[in-house]
Order: sequence, then structure tokens, then C-alpha cells
Amino acid sequence: MRDPRSDPDNQLSSLINDLHDATNALSSYKSDCVDLKLFRILVSQNGFPISAEELGKRSSADTEFIVRIMRVITALNYAAEAGERSYIATPLTNAITLPALEACVVHSSEHAAAVSIAMPTYFARHGYKSPTDRMNGPFQHALHTSLSYFDYLHSDERKMRNFNNFMTGSRGARKHWTEWFPVRDIVLQDLTNSNINTKLLVDMGGGKGHDLARFLRKFPEAAGRLVLQDLPGTVATMEDLGGGIDIQSHNLFTAQPVRGAKAYYTHFLLHDFPDPQARAILEHGRDAMTPGYSRLLLNESILPEKNCPAFFAAADITMMAVLAGMKRSKTQWVSLVESAGLKVIKIWESPEAGDFEGVIEATRPLS
Repeated sequence: MRDPRSDPDNQLSSLINDLHDATNALSSYKSDCVDLKLFRILVSQNGFPISAEELGKRSSADTEFIVRIMRVITALNYAAEAGERSYIATPLTNAITLPALEACVVHSSEHAAAVSIAMPTYFARHGYKSPTDRMNGPFQHALHTSLSYFDYLHSDERKMRNFNNFMTGSRGARKHWTEWFPVRDIVLQDLTNSNINTKLLVDMGGGKGHDLARFLRKFPEAAGRLVLQDLPGTVATMEDLGGGIDIQSHNLFTAQPVRGAKAYYTHFLLHDFPDPQARAILEHGRDAMTPGYSRLLLNESILPEKNCPAFFAAADITMMAVLAGMKRSKTQWVSLVESAGLKVIKIWESPEAGDFEGVIEATRPLS
């Protein structure tokens, strides 16, 4: 008798069914587990198994629901089966209880997964081209909102907290740019010779100041000559950074108020914007730079021109979907930066294997 799995039509049908079922299950299962605190309950067992009945009782969930969702959890090793309807924590269970990873699960389920599912209908309606309108992209289409992505997050304290926890954990996992970029040679080179009033580093759109605070800890001699800029709402809720950093309210789409600084820096900022808006930000920075002296330092992902890893390729699609932004390759970065009247001097790349982070160094030409 012929094995039905050897038939091409049956193979295609099986693949379609597997893909459909996995997509539906994976889009929310981990978020459900975080909401029910299932991972935390499993970890609290300290290596001992727990039954589906007890897991349901402690999470206030129906036992049959627990059994069904734990099939997916154990299939992907986020937990293990200790026996029939009995479960035990794995290293992945422990990992996912970290605040940053819990936040990642919830944030991704509520936003990235929802938007991804709605993308086909968005592009069918608007045409198959990269979106450039941050107020009318796949995100707005999927979540039925007229708000931008960040305005949407700011409207809900819980969503904003999850996002901040996620970003803090994500950035903390990488080597900081000051560990591999020649800061002393480029930013601090003339520290003792330049005018004391000249700012050394302006962190544009620097959020809560984690980058600049870390910079100051590594280079305390720069105290008093560092500037952190962000929108008024962010600045108003900022924690004390301990002094040594000038904090300013500033909109990136208006003239840069700090003129002639040694370096203007951004970290994972321009990937939030399509080229027209990113170019406008760069042009304001260019106008404040002293030709031949000031440097623009863009700390961003640098995608390879070919053989891009799945994680970074997917990150680019996420930026497109939620912000109409984009991750860029080396060629795309040079094209964008130089279209704003700047000259790329060098693209510095992280020495960490598998990390496609880099710093695009540019200057304003003398003429």
C-alpha cells in the first residue's frame, strides 16, 4: 500500500496544515503562560514536577485548558513532561521568567504577532511596497488605531512598561559600543585642548539616558560636557542620572540647539523611520555640526548584503510593520547619510560573532 505521505499533494496539504496550526498556536501561547504565571509556578517547584490539576488551581485556570496549552509548551521545550499530565521546568522555563523576556513575550504577542497576521490584507489594499507613512501603516491597520506606534504605547502604562523592560534587556545582552569603538581617539581626542564649553557628545533621542550614563561611568572625565535629548514627556519622567549630563527637551524634527559639538550620537533611532524622515533628522544634525570637526555617530544594525540571518531579516520586517521604519545594509546606510549632505568616513562593526551592530561615522564636509 502506498504511503499517503509520499504523495506530493498530501505533502503540500500536510505542510499547509502544520504551518497554519503552528502560526495560530505560537502567536499567543507564551503570552497566555506569562499572564497565568505558569512559567513562574513551574520554576517555584525547584525541580519537582507539578500536575495539571495543581497548575490549574494555582493559576486559576481550567485544568483541561492547562493540558492543551502545555502540549505546545512542552513540544518546544519551554517545559518538560514529567509524566502524564505532569510537568517540570527546563532551562528555558527559568530563562523566560526573567523580566525582560516576560516583557518580550507579552509585547511581541500583543503587537508584532497581531500586526504580522494583518499584513497580507494591508498590502493587498495599499499595494506591495514599503510603507512610508508612520500614521497609516500595517500597525494602524491591524490594531484599528490612528495613533503612531509610540503614541499608542504611551497611552497605556502597562504596554509602555513592557516595552521599556524588553528594550532594556535586549540592549543589555550586547556589548556596549564603547567597548569596541575608538571613543578616546575620535570623541575624547582633544578633551584637554578644546573649549570647556564645547560639548563632547550629544545623545539625540537618548530615552532615559542609559547609554549616556554608561558612557559617563566609563569616561568620567567627560562629565559636564555630555547632553541627553528627548521629547518633553520622556524628559519629565526621567530618573536622576547622577549629574555630569545636561538634559534637554528636543524634537528631532526641529533645529538642533547644541551647535558645534564634537559628536552627535544616536542609538537604534533611525531604524524607526523611513528614509524621508530619517533624512530630515540627519539634516538638522548636519546643520549643527562644525565642518571637518564634528562627527555624526549612528549606532545601528548593519545588515549584510546577502545571507542575512533570519533574526535580523525578521527584525527588518517588524520595523516596517509597526513603524514604517527599516533595518539597513551598509550600502543603504551610506546612501541615506550622504543624501543628507554628510560624508561617511567609516562604518565600524562590532567584533562579536553574530552581532550585526555597528557605528556609522560621518562628518560634514568642509565645502
